[in-house]
Amino acid sequence: MKTKLLLASVLALSVQQTVLAQTDALGYTQANMTMGPSYQNRVFFNLANGNMVSQQANTWDVAFYRNSNYAFGTRINDALNIEVYTASTTLADWDNINISNIASWGAPLYNPDQTTDLSKGAFEQGPITHATLPATGWGVYNSMTHHIEGKAIFVLKYTTSNTYVKFAIEDAFGGYTFKYSKWNGTAWGPTETRTLANGSDDAYFNYFSFTTGAKVPDMEPSKSAWDFMFTKYYTFYNNMMMYPLTGAIQGPSVKVAKVQPETQATATFATPADTSFSSNITTIGHSWKGIGNVYSDVVYYVKKGSDYYRMYFTTNGGATTGDMYFKYKKITATLGITEVSKKASFGIYPNPTAADKKVTVLFDVKEKADNKGSIEVYDLTGKKVYTSELTNQSGFYKQDLNLSHLTSGNYLVKISFGGSTETKKLIVK
Repeated sequence: MKTKLLLASVLALSVQQTVLAQTDALGYTQANMTMGPSYQNRVFFNLANGNMVSQQANTWDVAFYRNSNYAFGTRINDALNIEVYTASTTLADWDNINISNIASWGAPLYNPDQTTDLSKGAFEQGPITHATLPATGWGVYNSMTHHIEGKAIFVLKYTTSNTYVKFAIEDAFGGYTFKYSKWNGTAWGPTETRTLANGSDDAYFNYFSFTTGAKVPDMEPSKSAWDFMFTKYYTFYNNMMMYPLTGAIQGPSVKVAKVQPETQATATFATPADTSFSSNITTIGHSWKGIGNVYSDVVYYVKKGSDYYRMYFTTNGGATTGDMYFKYKKITATLGITEVSKKASFGIYPNPTAADKKVTVLFDVKEKADNKGSIEVYDLTGKKVYTSELTNQSGFYKQDLNLSHLTSGNYLVKISFGGSTETKKLIVK
């Protein structure tokens, strides 16, 4: 018994390792990344230091985005083969949900793979909208309390085991209050209510298990510690059906350009134009492999901050081993790019805005940067609602923004310039 308990404890821990320095004659490092047989793990990978963090993939059910009090989102664990159905758009229907009605609940929802926002999972694809207030698919923003108030009831169908969980987020601000109930084969079990605070650890998500009824700790490295997450995800495969595949999902701070055809093992190459780089989370995804093979003419260029990398895949072990080997090297110096520290600051005035919703951004560039910058405004669902470009500015200047098209509420203003970003809260009256 002690041996079994010890084994279970070991399996629950994250395993971190660093890629061995296997560098070839062209300067590429070999990364022998594996998800294990039947893709039993998911693996986070860091290009800067070669660190890999591997974890059991099936220990959680729902992940809650916790980047700030004002940012909301979720993820369903695709490793558990979950379909999400909207059973009702009224929380008062909680006791009346009957799984015999599943055929009338519409098409199942999945975590989208064609998105630039990792936080917008299956529940965010739900039907809850509002004419004037921000809505999340499962709830509506309350402009008085700044909370998201839940409206929808979902049923999670685990297609492998044919089991069900009833689920609803009731409230979200600085964390999430939610309830759930398990189907025992003939009826719903007792309703369990939990509140999961965001916490202070530097990760994008908190993870929760319906099996244990508790948060699953240490399921994700800090935001700065990974660039790619190798995992199972659903995609509309061959334009026929939603199907679970495995591959690399890129982190929010990473952009990728795919080039095909291109010679993989070469010392000479041309970096793609900036417009070729994408923030779509599955730009790499499974696009490097076929059935049991690796495409020999696909190359990926990766941009993170001011650094660039070139990478390509060499091995696809399939479900038998879960091996996904690839080679990569940092090419920043080759491109003549140097790291740019923060060289600018900005302010917003007035904040809150006046009745005309016009604001002025005061921008102080201490050193001229030979690249473009931008001003972006986001609502609390993460949707970009305004954007403007800055080009090769230097010194102190101001730029006026007309936000008259925005509804009253809280927004985030993001300035990007010289490889750095700053974000400030803006209240629009």
